[in-house]
Amino acid sequence: MPGGEKQNRDEIGLSADSGSVQFMPADLTYFPNASLKIYIFLIMGHGFEMRKKTILDKLDAEGSILVKELADELQISETTIRRDLNELNAAGLLKQVYGGAVRIEQEPSRINFSISNRSTHNIEAKKIIGKCAASLVHDNDILYIDPGTTSWEMIPYLKEKQNLTIISNSVRLLQCLEYIGHHNIIQLGGTLRPDRLDTVGTVAQMGIEQLRGYKAFQGGDGLDIGFGLSAVDHESAMIAKAILSAARETIILADHSKFEQPDLLYKIIDIDKIDILITDDRPPASWEDKCRESSVQLIITRN
Repeated sequence: MPGGEKQNRDEIGLSADSGSVQFMPADLTYFPNASLKIYIFLIMGHGFEMRKKTILDKLDAEGSILVKELADELQISETTIRRDLNELNAAGLLKQVYGGAVRIEQEPSRINFSISNRSTHNIEAKKIIGKCAASLVHDNDILYIDPGTTSWEMIPYLKEKQNLTIISNSVRLLQCLEYIGHHNIIQLGGTLRPDRLDTVGTVAQMGIEQLRGYKAFQGGDGLDIGFGLSAVDHESAMIAKAILSAARETIILADHSKFEQPDLLYKIIDIDKIDILITDDRPPASWEDKCRESSVQLIITRN
């Protein structure tokens, strides 16, 4: 590059090292069009490398990411993020899914999180938590109930409520019409997971994106002060992220065992994004401090 052009580039604030540019209108006349295109290309390329690092670091830490979250964090358009994810997917650095991307795992989890297995664990604790959660539901409420076995214990206590709108991606809704058949039911479609009796994937996420203003009663597979609420698989994490991002109130239902396996692969939400956390037993003191600091209402069903 000729020395004169290098000097002019520095004078107007074009820097391929910093990725920043500050143009003064009068300075543009010093550059041939071809040179200007080259400088801009260098800056754009460097910007992608910076975003690439941010995206991969976030995936490594959380397991899954949403396009909207990244666009807000980096203050760029969702179109740019989708293009970045497409390139990283093509390079085999992540797996692009509807609404975002997930980390590529070398080995699938061997933990059995099927409905048949989970429904046999901590039954009494789940019933107590479900009853407590149902007490937070009022006539005419719009609520989302996740397919987890703890959240599902709310269902019998909704029979006496009036004019609810219940949203869920659990196919077990049809088995519960005795309790909720008189309410308005929104069943989310999607890809059926027979072991979990729920629907996930693109169609499920597209469905929840059309809805707003509901209370979300959400479970999870693990809870950690630093990592937040997590799931053992990316499909559960992605649908939960989409649901909670549109909720007007986030209520997490978690029995004591969720604190014993805290950071299970895929992050759903930070603790400070939770409105109410319901559990059956008193957690460690550090949890009570964290909830107080984060303005999370901690409800313990038994002391």
